[in-house]
Amino acid sequence: MCAAYASGSWIDAVFDEIALEGLDGTTLPSLWLLLSIRLYGGKPLPDKLHQQIWMLLLRSTQEVSFFILPEPRPLMPLYNRVNDQDVEYGMPVIPQSCPILRLPFAPVQDGNIRGNCKDYKSRRRISVGELKALSAAEATERYQQEMVVVANQELRLKALKPANMLLPRELTVHHYVFLETVGRSRYNGETTRGPWSLNNYFSDPSFIFYLKNALQKQQLVVGQAYTERHNGRNLISTLVMLPRFFRIYKSYTQSTMEKFYTEIKASPLQYIPSCEVLERIPDLSNSRLKKLLVSHTFRKIFETALIYQPGPASSGSKPQSKGKKMSIVRLRNPNMEFDDLNQLEQTEDREDKAPDELLSQRHAHVNMPIELECWRAIKHFGTRGMSTLELGQYVAINFQIARGVIKYLIRKNKIRSYTETAGKSRITRFVAVGTQAEAIYKEKEEQLEKSLQQLQCQDEPTIPQSVDVTINDVPSIKANVRVMVFSLKLYKGSDKETPRHVARKMVIVRQIDKNCIVHTIDLARAIMESEKNIGTHEKICRKSLFRLLERMQRVRIVNVYEVTLEYEQSVRLYRLVTHPKIDLQHEQLKREVLRLKNNFHLITEERLLRPAQLLRGKERREQIERKKLRLERHPQDKPKPSAPKLLVACVLHEFLFYLQCEQQRGQTPLQMSEELLQQWQRSEPSLMTREYLEEWQAGESEVLPYTQEISWRTFIPPLPRYDKPSGWLYFMDALDRMPLSLMLRIFRIDRDVAEKLRPQLQHPVRQHYLLAQLQLQNLIPRITLQQRFLGMLRLLNNMGLLQVSERQAGRDTLQRWVYLNKRACLLDTTTSSGHNYKKINPDLTYERLTYEFTSREQVADYWAKLQHVCIYTKLGFLKQRERKVGGRKVERLPTLSFVRTTDFEEAERLDDGSVPGDQQGAAGLSSSLFAHQFRHWSWVKRNSVPAPRSTTTNARKSTTSFPVRKRLSLIRLKPVPRFGKTRGAGSAETRKRKTGPRDDIDRDALRNMRTLRVTWCPAEDRILKMGRAVYLFIDAPLPVLALYNVGIICRDVIRRYLNINNKTTQACVRRLQFLIRMKRDQPDVRNWIYMMQSQPEFNVIYNERFIPQLKQEYPARSEQVEALLIHFVIILERLHRMIINEDCVYRQFLLPDNLEDYRSRFRECVASNGEQDLLLYANPKTETDLQITVVFGVQHSLLCSSKDKTLFNLQAFEIYKHYSEDVLNAAFNKARADSLLVAVKRRNIQHVGRQISGPGHLLSSKYKYRLVCQKYGYLLYDAYYTFERRFHESPGWTSLDLPSPNFAQLLLLGEWVANNWLSLTLQLPVNILNVDTTSMSAKTAGSASDRILDHYSSIFDNAPQTEYSKRLESVCSGRPASRVRFHPANLTYRLQSSIYNQLNKLPMRSMHFFCALDALGQSVNISCARLEHGECPFSCIMHSGNYLNAVERIIYEHRAILRQLVADALPQVVLQLQLDSSTSSSTTLTVSTGNLVALVEQLEQHWRQLQQPQEVKDLGKRLADSTLHKKTDWHSLCSALLTYEAGKEDSGEHPQDYEPSLNKEERARAQDVFVVHLPTIHMQELEHPQLQAKQDELRKAVLDKVVKASFWRYTDNSFETLLPTLEGLNYEAQAIQQVRDILEHIQEHPLGVESVSLRRSFPLGDFLLEALQQLEAHDLIKRVGVASYMYVHKAHMRDWVVHTFHIKRLERERVQNRVSSSPATLPAVVGQKRKMMDQSLELQPSCSKMARLDEKQQQSSGEDTDSEEALLQCARRSKRMKKSETRAKAEIKSDSEATRDVIAMRPQPWIRVNASLNRRVLDRWMGALLSECITRNGCTVHSLFLRFPHLMPVDLMLLLELLCDLGCLRLVELAPPAVHLESSYGDDLQEQPVTIVYDPKYTYVKVQTDAIGHLTNFIGHKKYTSEFI
Repeated sequence: MCAAYASGSWIDAVFDEIALEGLDGTTLPSLWLLLSIRLYGGKPLPDKLHQQIWMLLLRSTQEVSFFILPEPRPLMPLYNRVNDQDVEYGMPVIPQSCPILRLPFAPVQDGNIRGNCKDYKSRRRISVGELKALSAAEATERYQQEMVVVANQELRLKALKPANMLLPRELTVHHYVFLETVGRSRYNGETTRGPWSLNNYFSDPSFIFYLKNALQKQQLVVGQAYTERHNGRNLISTLVMLPRFFRIYKSYTQSTMEKFYTEIKASPLQYIPSCEVLERIPDLSNSRLKKLLVSHTFRKIFETALIYQPGPASSGSKPQSKGKKMSIVRLRNPNMEFDDLNQLEQTEDREDKAPDELLSQRHAHVNMPIELECWRAIKHFGTRGMSTLELGQYVAINFQIARGVIKYLIRKNKIRSYTETAGKSRITRFVAVGTQAEAIYKEKEEQLEKSLQQLQCQDEPTIPQSVDVTINDVPSIKANVRVMVFSLKLYKGSDKETPRHVARKMVIVRQIDKNCIVHTIDLARAIMESEKNIGTHEKICRKSLFRLLERMQRVRIVNVYEVTLEYEQSVRLYRLVTHPKIDLQHEQLKREVLRLKNNFHLITEERLLRPAQLLRGKERREQIERKKLRLERHPQDKPKPSAPKLLVACVLHEFLFYLQCEQQRGQTPLQMSEELLQQWQRSEPSLMTREYLEEWQAGESEVLPYTQEISWRTFIPPLPRYDKPSGWLYFMDALDRMPLSLMLRIFRIDRDVAEKLRPQLQHPVRQHYLLAQLQLQNLIPRITLQQRFLGMLRLLNNMGLLQVSERQAGRDTLQRWVYLNKRACLLDTTTSSGHNYKKINPDLTYERLTYEFTSREQVADYWAKLQHVCIYTKLGFLKQRERKVGGRKVERLPTLSFVRTTDFEEAERLDDGSVPGDQQGAAGLSSSLFAHQFRHWSWVKRNSVPAPRSTTTNARKSTTSFPVRKRLSLIRLKPVPRFGKTRGAGSAETRKRKTGPRDDIDRDALRNMRTLRVTWCPAEDRILKMGRAVYLFIDAPLPVLALYNVGIICRDVIRRYLNINNKTTQACVRRLQFLIRMKRDQPDVRNWIYMMQSQPEFNVIYNERFIPQLKQEYPARSEQVEALLIHFVIILERLHRMIINEDCVYRQFLLPDNLEDYRSRFRECVASNGEQDLLLYANPKTETDLQITVVFGVQHSLLCSSKDKTLFNLQAFEIYKHYSEDVLNAAFNKARADSLLVAVKRRNIQHVGRQISGPGHLLSSKYKYRLVCQKYGYLLYDAYYTFERRFHESPGWTSLDLPSPNFAQLLLLGEWVANNWLSLTLQLPVNILNVDTTSMSAKTAGSASDRILDHYSSIFDNAPQTEYSKRLESVCSGRPASRVRFHPANLTYRLQSSIYNQLNKLPMRSMHFFCALDALGQSVNISCARLEHGECPFSCIMHSGNYLNAVERIIYEHRAILRQLVADALPQVVLQLQLDSSTSSSTTLTVSTGNLVALVEQLEQHWRQLQQPQEVKDLGKRLADSTLHKKTDWHSLCSALLTYEAGKEDSGEHPQDYEPSLNKEERARAQDVFVVHLPTIHMQELEHPQLQAKQDELRKAVLDKVVKASFWRYTDNSFETLLPTLEGLNYEAQAIQQVRDILEHIQEHPLGVESVSLRRSFPLGDFLLEALQQLEAHDLIKRVGVASYMYVHKAHMRDWVVHTFHIKRLERERVQNRVSSSPATLPAVVGQKRKMMDQSLELQPSCSKMARLDEKQQQSSGEDTDSEEALLQCARRSKRMKKSETRAKAEIKSDSEATRDVIAMRPQPWIRVNASLNRRVLDRWMGALLSECITRNGCTVHSLFLRFPHLMPVDLMLLLELLCDLGCLRLVELAPPAVHLESSYGDDLQEQPVTIVYDPKYTYVKVQTDAIGHLTNFIGHKKYTSEFI
């Protein structure tokens, strides 16, 4: 193999061979083989040369590198394609095994490094220093195939490309891998088809085809047809090689044809006989010869013919006979050369079309003088004329002769020339003199000359209206203005003017008349626009424009100046065309130079902020390529969402309104004083007044405030005074006054820029500085700034809120005047019923709302109303759009533009409140604004990325995004299906979507689905692919084995073995179809089928006879399917076992290491809907995570106080407005995903307040389950406290007897006995059960004992029914609800008796009297069958929830009829109903006053007879017979109902009536007869110290700790102010330094330091705790955290707290005491409220009803510190203060937002957002936590985190601290044992109490014996009748 390389140096050969191996490189043994072929023709290299090459490689560190492979590479012998030639077939045969080393396909593109290398990341680079000590032989012996040598990228490129070419830039990595693979093959080349071809790298043949063609077109590779033999078939492919290695591999046909050619040429007769072909060409067989002679390729060159055999030459003169004919083979063209044989595809040239007349030479004359012939030709073409080239072609002369002839004719004045323009070229044509053409062109020249003479600018330059706008100079930029000198080469005829030149000059003059100064680029654009209008699309080049300007400057039509700006290292050149009267000293030219300097300054500063803009040439291109590559690798990075245009326009409108209307033009700044800063500190508590004042005096003294309040308006200076009408302002002046805080409400900045601005953004005052004051004019890119503000101006202009003037300064679109309208109007379009695409229903009338902007409140009201109307306007559905006749082509919406530009004088007249546009959009705006879309009102895009979810090591790991609410945009823009043909005219039913059949497993899977689309893991896909393989392996007919059956089996396997329970059958089938369609089942399915076909385990049973045998054994189709499914599962199991055995080997008898391993191996049964307890919170890693956690805490607090009667919407809004919508949305999604809250579903959402509709979200049932469902509920604590108070507060009680103690009393007994406070004795009764018949009625006949014995079974078989414990509702009578519950031995219990109590005791059959009374006048159908079942024939009132209310209603409606009934004045009609059960007929009658009583009596008697057997069993025969014919006395009952008055019954004016007996209808009940005597527990108090004072003090301390943990106080304290305190505590210098180090360490972490990490960093023991306490007490740090306790420096506390306030109105009305930022005032609020309750009770009236209401209030007043009743009393008390109504209004008006004291607090569930303590939540959580600790005594703190996942771990840790302070718990940990030589495993571990810094995983909870008593004493007397959930 010879070297195909230009250089003959062996050094170049070495590098070339290494480079050809590509990025994979070559090993040393392979390199020696390659070099032996190249340098020595296949002979081994000498050892000396080996050593020389080795030393060369070691020295060439820039050219080659050495790497160690992870695995050794196999050594393959060198391959030569020539050896594949088979003698028998006469063509190459593809080898059975791969003859070359085919490395895996792994494309690499790392910067400028390209290639194919699988081990690119895993191989290890080895330095040359490690190899220098080795010789070539030693290195080869040591490393063998493990070390590779790789050439650099430059050498690899040089080896692949031709020497005279460069690689194209657009070459992709796949093109490069293709080229590298072809280069590695060298002379052998690479085929495009076959088992060892390029298909191993590129599986798609079409991809190989396009790669090959692309490289061939660029002449980087060459190809030739190549035919091989494979498995008995010919395989035709293309052999691709590099041009330097090109070698012709001739096919069998080509080589045979060459032999034919050689033999024919060697023959003297130039042919060979056909019979001699096989002899001359022995490789050719007879059959092949026959095929070859008739082939098309052969017959194109050769032919066969029959000729006579030539005889031998004779000497005689007699002619010989012709003889026999023979067949010969000869060339068709005897003169054909040998090289022409390779041109097999010869195509005949197509005949050209007939030439054009000008190109034809048939007009040429031979005998005519050339001058005359040319003149006649020119005259022949008339007005068109001829050019020199056309003339020469026409008369058949060359160009030089034609030029000479034309010059001669011009001198003789026989022709004239004219010039016309064709595209970018000017063509000179000639016409004959004396013809009409000459007259026409002469007239055109005269008009052109006249136009040139009139071409002049107007006398005076046009001065723009923005001349009064001041433009600041930039001294750092040097400007040089000079008259432009044109260096253009003059040529003959350059002064000649064409019509196009004149037209362009006229455009230039018009532009100068319009704007006195124009840039050359603007002139070129204007010229192209004008020419485009007349159909010319050519562009004017700079040289052509300069030629025009040079002529115009020469004749003083215009002036052209050149402006050069120089700033630092940058130079910019501008060319200006001006009016001729504008010289270098003109004012307008100077203003233009200033404007250019400002623009140049902004552009330069932007480029400095973006270093990529400063790169030049190749570096910048490389960076752009890296950026593209990064985007390709991370396609999930979506672009930033567009800004909500209406929300941003609202901000700009408020800003402009403040500048124009609120701020006075001559306002002077205020003095920065300490009093002003203290006033600012009220609304911004984090402001350090002293520190800020010092910094301001040092370097910010030029920043002066203009307002008393601190907001974005504070530092805005007033606008200058303009000489324009009032209402106009210059927009650029407004932009110069834009503060930073307001700019960030309009723009979103990058994260890295936000990090740089963090000090300014977090500072309470500097965030309101102007951008110019902060040197941040380049914060937003200039293009983005212009586009955003221009879009907002256009939007406000289209909304009718402002008017704009013309553009004032050149290209800058923001250089314009703006007029702010003072009037606006809206339409309330929320009533629009038409669901149109973007327009409201024009048939309705809408309410018109007019606004006149005089204050900022009115502006805010306008935008609030606009947003409300737009969001609730029902627009946005596509189904009402007009359908197009043609294709459904989506048209792009036109961009918004200004409605019109306004003159200064007419702006006030046009300010009439009108709205531009069609007014058919939402709120009466233009429909093109799409104001109804939610995306224009929110920064959060519903299709953005899911919410960030913080996790820990053992937190929930989810691969799917969290479910979010249905996107509003998707609902509004959902596609509408086309309507098909309906089955009937009146068919209104919609066709339901077809779904497959579902069983119970599918339904359970649907319940387990958490998202609309489930996710699939690789294990599930593998099971589906295994099912696909078995399905294809069985190859059963479709009716027998359908894909649905495969889906069922795969679903059950996934559910059983993978424990994934959210996959349905249909989901499995669709996923399997998706895998097949996307070809993801290849090649696994094919390999698995081959494995099953080749295994005897499968072939013995499942062969081609399997399906027929199955049909014979199971003739029925159903049985056959069932059997086949069983075999399917068996095959699937065997296939799975075979695959697993291939992948890995399992060790037997392996015990599981953990619980997860146990579950995976032994498949522990887990409930389908069971959820594991996981941590839902983690400490924040970024500022965004922290903000999400804080907002989440605020949501939790709001949800816990949602049942309060006090609304906290104002505080919540003030808190939420400081966070972006992304954060709010992420927090809400986290709350939904963590099951903290659930949405309240309402069918009809009305615009009502929360007092009526309730909150939109509530705490979830999972939250309630974790909190309420405890073994020790809150009622237990309440009962415990009640019993304890009763025992202590009863005077003289030292003992007590408990007959049947409840659980709470037993707990108290246990705790007191454990503390030796009680002694207990058990007293047993003498008789357990007695029979007492004294209370029985004397009227009953018979012996009481006989009656008891007679009914013994019925007494105990029939337990008391529900009628004994009916609930007496209080709705109708106002009486409180009560439940009568009979206990043993309650014979002396008496019940207050009223008429409604008697109605309660009536049987059900009697109550139907009221049903009949309610059905008066109605027709009823009385059926015997329904009566036998006890059904009421009327509309029964007993089915309602409260039948007593229905009775009261009926009595009220029919009281006149009841009075007649009582007076026996009702008419009586004889009525006889056929109620015999033997007849199945029914009776229909109308209920009237005449048949009412008879109908009711007959129905009651019928039902009594039906119920007689049951009553006999219950009451006995005699008693039941006595009551059989007893009728209900409705006269007395109706009389009592008519005379009953609820008020008198409640007030107790007449004595109480007691029922004579508890028996109903004289029944005997077990409760009336048997008396049970229970054992009693006798309690004797031994000692119980009075701890009331200590308990009160402990309660106050715990509440103070709760408040201190939540609140934060901003101070000016520093470590220097702490030094005196430390020195006063006798701290040494080293200790003080350690405290300082701790503080500095905490300050270095903006998000805080974990306490455990702090203990590891500072192993100081108890001193660390003491130092932390001192720092926290001095307000230098704060203990915070989420998953664990963290300490944060005071400078970084703003992100951990929220700023809220307390409503002053409630303070004035004495609802709550003043809540300030001082935490110590919170318990005072509690005491003040309780004092108020005591005072309010004394002032209550003494009426009975109000007294009972007060009792209820007293019971519920202890529920919370902010009780609902207190608000009610305060509201009532405020109504009496009519005298001071005017004074109150004045006070309300005087209290503004600025006077509110801001409170800084950490959100917690038991702290409301108005900084008040929610005792109900605190007590509930403490009780729940204590109950869990009692139930699981000795549990870890971490296990409590898992038990209560909805509460933050730090909040749980705080509750544990509170319980520890109360004496309920102890937190302990195991002390580390001292290890010594004699220590053993049996030593007992010691417990020790933990400190405030502990690890929850290793901390245990021990419950004290009197824990419940301590907690109940802390809670006190608080009966929480309503839950906060």
